[in-house]
Amino acid sequence: MLHARRRISKRWLGVFAVLFVSLASESRAYRVNVTTRFGQVQGFANKVVYDRQTLVAHYFGIPYAEPPVGHLRFRNPKPWNKHFTTEFAGMKIMPACVHLDDNMSVVGREDCLYLDIHVPVISEKQEKNSTLLPVLVYVHGEGIRPLPTDYMMVQKVMLVVVQYRSNIFGFFSTGTKASPGNYGLKDIVMALRWIQENISPFGGDPNSVTLWGHGEAASLVHMLAITRKTEGLFNRYIIHSATALYPMAVNSIVRTRKIALGTAKSFDCLPRNEKNVTTTRTNVTNEEEEEEGLDEEEMMRCLREVKEIERFRKIMNYSKQMDRSNRCCVFAPTIEDETDDAILTFQPLARIELGLFRDIPFIMGVVHNKGLYNSTAIPTNVTAEHELLNNFVTNLLDVLQYSHPISNVTELARAIEDFYFDGNVSTGLPDSNITAMIGDALVFWPAYQTLKCQSDRMNSSTYFYLLEGNFTSTSDSSLKHCGFSHANDLSYVLPILNKMCYDQILHNMEIDMTMINIMIEMWSSFAAKGVPEARNVTPWPDYKESHKFLRLRTGKLSDIAEESEFFPETRMAFWEELMANLTSYMIMLDPPQPTSENDKSNGIVPKQRSEMLICLTMFFAICFL
Repeated sequence: MLHARRRISKRWLGVFAVLFVSLASESRAYRVNVTTRFGQVQGFANKVVYDRQTLVAHYFGIPYAEPPVGHLRFRNPKPWNKHFTTEFAGMKIMPACVHLDDNMSVVGREDCLYLDIHVPVISEKQEKNSTLLPVLVYVHGEGIRPLPTDYMMVQKVMLVVVQYRSNIFGFFSTGTKASPGNYGLKDIVMALRWIQENISPFGGDPNSVTLWGHGEAASLVHMLAITRKTEGLFNRYIIHSATALYPMAVNSIVRTRKIALGTAKSFDCLPRNEKNVTTTRTNVTNEEEEEEGLDEEEMMRCLREVKEIERFRKIMNYSKQMDRSNRCCVFAPTIEDETDDAILTFQPLARIELGLFRDIPFIMGVVHNKGLYNSTAIPTNVTAEHELLNNFVTNLLDVLQYSHPISNVTELARAIEDFYFDGNVSTGLPDSNITAMIGDALVFWPAYQTLKCQSDRMNSSTYFYLLEGNFTSTSDSSLKHCGFSHANDLSYVLPILNKMCYDQILHNMEIDMTMINIMIEMWSSFAAKGVPEARNVTPWPDYKESHKFLRLRTGKLSDIAEESEFFPETRMAFWEELMANLTSYMIMLDPPQPTSENDKSNGIVPKQRSEMLICLTMFFAICFL
């Protein structure tokens, strides 16, 4: 499978030392080759920093789809079926897909549909008796590149990192067949198909694939797990800190179309077909006037002809102004008409409630102080705090990042003010109260809702964790806290904070090392057999069977225990009642039904009719709005 060749030259070693975070100055680098149906692929192997006994092969920039540029912009991905005329050098880190960085600058490029493959290397003697490795497929957010992989690579798992279109290029949609959208989701599906057909030569088992994501990417993973369109592409999944029920995970068709027309208008791409103008109405809105006689196919042709990528900075900033609350989710998945390629054809909660999801094992978890990620900016910004104090009703939806319609925002604000701030925000906004409010609205309520509505309708096992504590590091013998709590769980399985703060020469503390070893062992165990286990650790209870979860605390092994109270029931009950009463309603005609008798007999049909009514109420509240 993999054969280490002689050491590469000092010149190449210097290049790799810059490109790969896992290389240290004393590391030795090797060339490795694998034969694929596309031809020979050359990679690079080195010992990981986390464990000098582990040799890992890296194959960067493997194409899985045609570059989505020119006439393929804003279209479904096309599979890459070419052949390498010479040996393909899989040692180049490809640029990320186009996105906005922390400075609101446009970075990356459109030609970005590539895979990075990381494989623990075994000796030739071991290879003869070896079996294929389970495959972890990581769907990254708009984060660090390349993804540091040291921790997981000491386990017997393969890690594949998928690049996919995001922001405007991944989720632009007209809500019609002219541009149905969800291209980022379809990119991931295309990558999963590539893995099924091509991962074996790299040593991966296509029959043991686990899909994995964090944050906004976790909501995409969950969407792919609850559609039958991904049958046979992966066997289980792991989601950190978000689900498909995340408030901004899915844009309404109305909102999606408004953003699309605003985008086209900013590029002067709203052509009208006068033959289709049938009315000469008065008192029409600007939106209605733009819709009248709009030639959508010509509009899309115009947008595909935009040459300068920097021009998209304008629309990204425009969309940011349209939705001040979250720069990454203005362009998001949306509902599309049913076709062979369609992924998201109706609201995720409806699919869960009606039993039309894939019954496969999953791990889901949250960080205790998740709300800190969004709440810390308020007390430290006098202007932001002043605006929220004096215009609580006006600014609340932006703070909570809610995009689905609320029938009475004033009543929503009053209820939240009473529950979290003792009925009077004007007296001040305690940090802990803001954190609890945002964390509950954004993460904990959707997670609780997912567990309640999905796990009891499954035969497969479900595992939930709650992580407490901050990832810590030392620098110059002093304690440092680096990064926000929302990424603490991810930093125990991927050395992201260590790479982000590389210039501080951080060293993990003993309590961090303990948690790292536990979590990577559990994650790899789950990838291999669907059960997360680690030596000398409390067995992780199946939430479906016990309604218990694993509370992870950084520290000694005794700090890991199974518990039954996720968050105080009063807080979850508050959101359940609030959203049932204040979300706008629209009844969906002819909702989808289970497609076979098996769906009705395998435990997917709701066990508690009252629970189904509660969750269907939420579904009807947000469906197609």
